[in-house]
Amino acid sequence: MIIISLYIIALIESSNNPLAINEVSKAYGKYQITQPCLDDFNEAKNTSYSLQEMLSPQISSEVANWYLNARIPQMLKKLGLLDSVSNRLIAYNAGIGTLKNHKPLPKETRDYIKKYNKLRGEYEKKRQSIP
Repeated sequence: MIIISLYIIALIESSNNPLAINEVSKAYGKYQITQPCLDDFNEAKNTSYSLQEMLSPQISSEVANWYLNARIPQMLKKLGLLDSVSNRLIAYNAGIGTLKNHKPLPKETRDYIKKYNKLRGEYEKKRQSIP
């Protein structure tokens, strides 16, 4: 079973800053939740969260966890695509359309995957060294 580390995503997206706002993409919170992601969550969960509420670590964690570990795998399955860490990260960073349309990965997304894998490896190494 694949589980994407929310902690690592928060480090990559915002340096784990719950008050981060990207003025260009209009992404909010430590996971940089965008309006389309939030709309998808609100519809699926029958909630009415606002982007401003993504500045709450608890609420944004709920949305990010659902999106990364439930919604993206659901979309990958529907499209007949492999549910892998890389595909989840691509969908989160560049959008599911990048995978659906077999578009070349933007450099930002390739770097995102490398950074995630590097941080994940460092985390695993630290975890194994603890008695």
